[in-house]
Amino acid sequence: SKEVFASKEDARSRDFQLLSDSQRHQPAMSKTLKKKKHWFVKVQECSVSWGGSGELIAVVEVLGGAELGEFPHIGRVIPEAVVCHTGRLPGSGDVLLEVNGTPVSGLTNRDTLAVIRHFREPIRLKTVRPGGCPLILSPPAA
Repeated sequence: SKEVFASKEDARSRDFQLLSDSQRHQPAMSKTLKKKKHWFVKVQECSVSWGGSGELIAVVEVLGGAELGEFPHIGRVIPEAVVCHTGRLPGSGDVLLEVNGTPVSGLTNRDTLAVIRHFREPIRLKTVRPGGCPLILSPPAA
């Protein structure tokens, strides 16, 4: 038999009560969106060292920053001066998300560099490559 409700609000209320907690608080997602990969699956983590001579920023340039309206990102990389222990060596254009678990997205360039300088090597860099950005490795400096 079909239920009869005094108003549409009563019917909606009953339908809402039949949903589980997770369904109630999750926005509906289209089938197309469910099939697309979220950018988070493209996040790379790399453990790097640079031989203890000087600072990481001498061999991996960090550009951008909140003061420029940009996320901190990797500039020039000298691959032969950096050892990547795990993961993939970040490339030019990769957005820097974390340094040793410390979030740096949204920081100024100066603050990002201060976070990098705070840690001893090897350090873990969490990065993501913006869509369609090719990997560019800089040639060795002359």
